[in-house]
Amino acid sequence: MLNCSRVPAVSSSESRFSDGLRSTGAIMALCVGAGLFGGCTNRQIKVEMQVGADGPERTFETNRTDRAEIGRLSETYETSPSRRIDGRDGVRFEGVFEERDLPSEIGNRNGWSSLEGTFGTSFLYVEQFGAARDDWGAFRDRMNAGELWIRMAIRFFESRIEDEEARSEWRRIANEELLPDAMSAFLRFNAGGYVQQGQRVDTRFRPPKERGPRSDDEWFQLQVFAPLVAFAVERSWIEPWEAQLVLLSSIDGWVSAGERAWTRQELADPIVKRTVQKFVPGADPGEIGPSNQKLILTGLAFLWWVNTSKEAVEVMLESPAISDADKTKLRSGNRSIDLPGPFGIPIGGGERPLESEVILRTDAEPFLTNGNWDESLGTVSFGTRVYPADQRRRMTPPVFHASWAVPNDSMQASIFGEVVFVGQDLGECVFWERTLDDESSEAWSMAIETARRVGSPEALREILDRLEGDEVSSRPAPASLRNAVFGTPGA
Repeated sequence: MLNCSRVPAVSSSESRFSDGLRSTGAIMALCVGAGLFGGCTNRQIKVEMQVGADGPERTFETNRTDRAEIGRLSETYETSPSRRIDGRDGVRFEGVFEERDLPSEIGNRNGWSSLEGTFGTSFLYVEQFGAARDDWGAFRDRMNAGELWIRMAIRFFESRIEDEEARSEWRRIANEELLPDAMSAFLRFNAGGYVQQGQRVDTRFRPPKERGPRSDDEWFQLQVFAPLVAFAVERSWIEPWEAQLVLLSSIDGWVSAGERAWTRQELADPIVKRTVQKFVPGADPGEIGPSNQKLILTGLAFLWWVNTSKEAVEVMLESPAISDADKTKLRSGNRSIDLPGPFGIPIGGGERPLESEVILRTDAEPFLTNGNWDESLGTVSFGTRVYPADQRRRMTPPVFHASWAVPNDSMQASIFGEVVFVGQDLGECVFWERTLDDESSEAWSMAIETARRVGSPEALREILDRLEGDEVSSRPAPASLRNAVFGTPGA
């Protein structure tokens, strides 16, 4: 058994290495050792970014790496690695980059943009970790694998039905109802998950001990997944009153341990039992959970059947989830192939996910983001686990994004006496200025200089009125700008 190897920690004073050679060699040796013997934990990466005077400043940390990667990152960051300042294992790189030249440390794709306007600057940050391109191909393969396992389960249970008439009815129901509905349900679940992570990257279900009112994120989740419950009603898998209780059980955002137990006993167990008896009259699957020995034994019998029966091979040979090379093996009697997990859920563990964390220092609350804003630190954080393409639980890897705006305090105060444009209002002003043609832009700049000199927005009224209108050539100002200019005494 291999043991976890730890890289010794260093103090925060060793944040950079000036000569690089000797320290880089030592860190390489430590990190290679960690890569060989550090398989006990997931690979973790952490990125920190903030606005810098010469461009976005970026720090990259990882707990596991190798010589080749350290060499490549040293060239990218134009500096030798240092050890992580918090004492954890791994290496750290720091650098300043051009907006269109952010590094790709592990195949990640990213982008950064800043648009400067009269009243402040608007920023955009995006980043995605995980395999690039072909999201459709990866999703299709996971769906094909899911269909394969459902079809094998159909054949398995068919083999356990002795009466031919019952077997025929089972085939009809399974192929006309069970299979298409299961595929549709998973498709809808994945679509909901894609929307959910687009709204908040690290959404999770609240554990029973976390009390409190429902959050906006939880309300959004409920709205996203409520149609999936309605789908189960529409396809007659559950009754309307059961669906109503399911939705009401989480309507306040908190489900106690007692309510969860009641929901399982009074809703989930009866629904499963009724569904099973729809196909196998008189069958009793028992309670849902790890203590159900009957279900465990049935599952083991199914896996044995998959690995030993000719019927399972027949299903595999008809499935697009099995490669041509593996089908050739199966035809020759060689069953030593790697079966893809159903819908991306690996059988027997699978590869470890990549744990990614991004801390973005904005010093202003984003007006659009799927990260988590921390007002006390002035940061937006993103955190998620990224799985290999064939093991994803969602349609695509999540894309981190944030849009925020930082006001030019002195400029705004010189005209309005205070800061009036922040967040989305400031972003709208920046965009509006970008839409002005050369003549209007020059006139706007002159009006701004006058307003600043006299300390009043009155000098901006004439040009805003002139640009107002519904024609293609018109450029009506954002409502926040008009309100600030015309909402002063004497307007």
